Amino acid sequence: MRPGVVLAVLLLCACRLGAGDPYDYKRTVQRRVAPVTITHPIEGRSLVDFKQEAFGFLEFVPPKGARGPYEVRLGEIIKPDGSVKMQPGATIRSTRIVGEITTDGVHRVPLQPDKRNTNGGQEGAAIKMPAEHGVVTPFRFAEVFHAPFPITSETVRMVAVEYPMDMKASSFTCDNADLVKVYDLCKASIHATSFAGLYVDGDRERIPYEADAYLNQLGEYAVHADYSLARASHEYLMAHPTWPTEWKQHSIKMAWADWMWSGDTRSLAKCYDQLKDDKLLARYRRASVGLLATGPSPVTKKAPQGARDIVDWPTGERDGFVFEEFNAVVNAFYYKNLLEMADIAKALGKVDDAAAFAACAKEVYAAYQKTFYRPATGVYADGEKTDHASLHANAAALAFGLVPKAAQARVVEHLAARGMACSVYFAQYLLEAFYEAGRADLALKLMTATGDRSWLGMLDQGATITLEAWAPKYKGNLDMNHAWGTPPLNIISRYLLGVTPLEPGFAKIRIAPQFGPLKTVKGTVPTAKGPVVVDYAGGTLTVTTPAPAVVDFLGFKRELRAGTWVLD
Repeated sequence: MRPGVVLAVLLLCACRLGAGDPYDYKRTVQRRVAPVTITHPIEGRSLVDFKQEAFGFLEFVPPKGARGPYEVRLGEIIKPDGSVKMQPGATIRSTRIVGEITTDGVHRVPLQPDKRNTNGGQEGAAIKMPAEHGVVTPFRFAEVFHAPFPITSETVRMVAVEYPMDMKASSFTCDNADLVKVYDLCKASIHATSFAGLYVDGDRERIPYEADAYLNQLGEYAVHADYSLARASHEYLMAHPTWPTEWKQHSIKMAWADWMWSGDTRSLAKCYDQLKDDKLLARYRRASVGLLATGPSPVTKKAPQGARDIVDWPTGERDGFVFEEFNAVVNAFYYKNLLEMADIAKALGKVDDAAAFAACAKEVYAAYQKTFYRPATGVYADGEKTDHASLHANAAALAFGLVPKAAQARVVEHLAARGMACSVYFAQYLLEAFYEAGRADLALKLMTATGDRSWLGMLDQGATITLEAWAPKYKGNLDMNHAWGTPPLNIISRYLLGVTPLEPGFAKIRIAPQFGPLKTVKGTVPTAKGPVVVDYAGGTLTVTTPAPAVVDFLGFKRELRAGTWVLD
């Protein structure tokens, strides 16, 4: 190991700037976007392509004196003939507007509100847009007919609405061009889907859900070191919970991540009792078994009140999961939640609670092996009385530390054989499982796969924001703007580049990259203390850290001071 040049200026700036107050919530802003291309595929029409989809509206800036009617079609995808696809199916958006320019000055093309995503539904209220933004819709393309002025980059523009984000605070490149494309897709998705000022589940509903929000949170942490939007979304969901069993468990994961990334315990203190008494779901614990009983009782055939296990969504993405009284996925989350609650209690000085959570986690670990592990096959079953071993049961067990070292190879083999037999949401835990087992090669294979169950497949469908599901045939009402489709973004940041907080607020940083077959990698990960830069080429790892760090690479651990270091 030899020290490189310490980037004193960089570290000084990082100390001054920090991550800011997680309660410093910002208002969403408007960003004016010029067209990237304007073409005329059909006579009499102008197709304006902004290249990146956003939530917003269209503005005309006509020359002085221009008057007359126009027609505009806004949409997310186009047909082969270059026109906006007006009946795209699912919940893919398109809209036709007929208007007229009657005065000089900037003209906003008016939009009609969508009833579903402005009034809410059975799950809860949709998040309202602030009055200053008015009605917005997701679109990439604008097709203009009969405008009383030439359509040029000076006379038409998109106005995108989004939460303020420093998109230059993070970066990633490597020798696999497909992986870079996937990273860029996911990163752009985090920015574009911030339009509501809280994490929402896409345009169809515009409702916050805990699982969506957790993946959104991890994704935003990979983009910039501002934790205010994530905290606002987490605390909103604490007050407005949704229905699935596992979604409640995600609130503990959000609270733990908020604290570890920001270093701030105020939200933990505010939410602690609710996390402990409600979100941990200990009311469902069957003492005789040591696990949560959230599924249908063998006697009543009904789940206990308030428990609605989901495993994955949509229902066709569950890999045949067999629902029983003791659910392997729910109990894997329970084990992880207990460890997270032990950390949270300790951070708040609740020593007795921390010890109780840790002791309970040990009991759950043992009960999990007894209930779900099948020695004959070497994998984990979905429930206590079935031998069906879904991808979900095994990925959750492996991702959350429930698989002993000696059993990991067989579980990994089982998961690899299943392929992407899960939704874009549960892909998060499948990718985590492979990295936790040290199989970066398998995770990379999934992140760069092709076909209609892949992120490259989303790009092939014309997406510039990640989809709610892999394709319309897997979810008939999907929308094209779901941040829970971004797992590769946080996986690249947290596992491939390997940057995570070892101590709250990145007071000490863990840098444990797993490059797999990649030969050259360079990335910048934002933290509360400043950017971490990981650069790998020619077998040499160079890291720049703004705080003390532990580098764990290829089986060797090194303690580093803040600065730039070259590790041979």
